[in-house]
Amino acid sequence: MNTYVKNYWSQYLDFIQDFQTLNYKGFTLSYIIHFPSLIRNNTKIWNALYDKGFSKQLRNRVKAPKEIQEVFNDYVQSHKKKPLVKNKHGKVVVNYDTVLRFPEKTFKDYFDRSRTMIIMAGSKNKKRPSVSAIKNKQLYNLPTKYLSNYQIDTKKDIVKIQNQARNLLKSYQDHHLYQEKNFQSLLLKKIAEVINCIEQSLKFLDEVSASCLIVSTTHSYISRILALAALEKGIPTICMQHGIIGNEFGFTPKIATVDAVYGNFEVDWYKARGAPKDSVKIIGHPRFDYAFLPPTISRNKFFKQLGVDKSKKTLLIVVRGNRDIDKWRILIKTISKQKNLNILIKDFPNSPPHPLTKEFPFVHSTQSFDLYNVLHKVDCVVSYTSTVGLEAMLAQKPVFILGNKIPSYTGYYDDLDELVQTDPKKLGKLILKYFNDPIWASYVKQKREEFIRYAYPDTSMSSERLKKLIDALTS
Repeated sequence: MNTYVKNYWSQYLDFIQDFQTLNYKGFTLSYIIHFPSLIRNNTKIWNALYDKGFSKQLRNRVKAPKEIQEVFNDYVQSHKKKPLVKNKHGKVVVNYDTVLRFPEKTFKDYFDRSRTMIIMAGSKNKKRPSVSAIKNKQLYNLPTKYLSNYQIDTKKDIVKIQNQARNLLKSYQDHHLYQEKNFQSLLLKKIAEVINCIEQSLKFLDEVSASCLIVSTTHSYISRILALAALEKGIPTICMQHGIIGNEFGFTPKIATVDAVYGNFEVDWYKARGAPKDSVKIIGHPRFDYAFLPPTISRNKFFKQLGVDKSKKTLLIVVRGNRDIDKWRILIKTISKQKNLNILIKDFPNSPPHPLTKEFPFVHSTQSFDLYNVLHKVDCVVSYTSTVGLEAMLAQKPVFILGNKIPSYTGYYDDLDELVQTDPKKLGKLILKYFNDPIWASYVKQKREEFIRYAYPDTSMSSERLKKLIDALTS
């Protein structure tokens, strides 16, 4: 652990302990509130994490990765009011959100409609739907409920606990973080959100006989609350891995009964961080099943719609908005020296065409094409440290990574060795070498195969493996 990571976790533990008296129906709010969002826009705090001297302002001194998880293991244990129950007649409840990303085919082929229910948070920007509207609404032809549909009156409780928080904030009047106005307003807002969600989750699980709960992450307060509330009722929980573990702060602390992960990297990573024994299973992810299925669009239609020459080799560049745009610009200029090469750019779904497609007329957007249809048509992929890099390798495509020097990076792609570069010009030259040097191309293929054996060792259908895990926990 470097200074940056140690300071972050030490500050997080300080927050948990400093506000641990804020409690609602047995839920200690400081364990639930999404701490990173309290400091997300606080540049001063994030910059201070680099400084070894910053630890002098902190009470905790985290030195090893296990320390934060051990604290949460104790907290999770405190919510185990009863042993896990195998309720084979109950509903498999799926908490559907933007990062679950289960394909419709997975729900259709692997989830029994009579035994499955979807729970969603509901829209904060729209008027709460009526009970009749909720009863008639279904997602993927499955019974669907919204937490926001559960009528609650928590105003008095919220005001009471917010006042407790204000008193605590006054007692920390000299604190480097707690006295910032933005932190205070966010904390009070999140107290209200968390209390409402606790009440809604408890009511929902009182109403529904659940055999198992599936969430996409326990990093967000909604899924964390659902997981803890389920635990109190003896309902086992499965947390799906929603992306590669590329950042130290995005996947711990671990809360669920079982974390369904991609491969050995995650098993080793969670073990090093003190996850309970047998609480991590290699399941993969259902959306990755599409990497092994034939494309749904023809090659001719794909290249015709994009307006590129299908006779040329094609490179896919995976970006994240304008992040590192200067580096991508250098890489494109380097690669463009090879004229017989199509260059495509894929940004986040539903994003407008990337600015670099306007700056370089020979660079084209992937438009609205599905990721796997794109991957099946290209010859090589270069990406930031994104999950798409893994998906491309599962689709048997050579992958290069434009790395970064973020101090919280886990080193997920480090085993690719030279295929990961922080210098875009050097990376561009290696990509050109792949297209022109058969020996180097063979080496790139070898690195991909070695990487997959460790990162995603089981390429059987993840949806089937998930179904078997659910059956093991429920019957």
